[in-house]
Amino acid sequence: MQQIFIELYNYRPAWAKCPESERTDFAKRIVEAVRGLASAGVDVVAYGMNSPGTDRRAPYDFFCVYRVPNVEFQREFERQIAASGWYDYFEQVNVSGDAQDFEAVLLGNAGMARPASSIAAGISQIR
Repeated sequence: MQQIFIELYNYRPAWAKCPESERTDFAKRIVEAVRGLASAGVDVVAYGMNSPGTDRRAPYDFFCVYRVPNVEFQREFERQIAASGWYDYFEQVNVSGDAQDFEAVLLGNAGMARPASSIAAGISQIR
């Protein structure tokens, strides 16, 4: 099933300490990798800067949104991000999951539906 993958990130101090030429080289490598995602069926929906005026703004300055073909590809994508050295330079949190019908998800919220791993974590905290 198609996945939605959202990255939220900020600069780490290590990024600022790198000379601009190194940052540019690294960014160009990432640009090429992202361009190559289309051939694997990934839709790069958007990259952007988190507006300071956003209501209930997440504490991250940048975001990326992708449509990924399936969960297996999603996990490989995550491994490739880590292998690229990205996390050395950027503090990041990720959001991902099956692309679902909005009505089904919202009605599931009414029934207190949770992702399977959240349920398991909640049960282990109760024990």
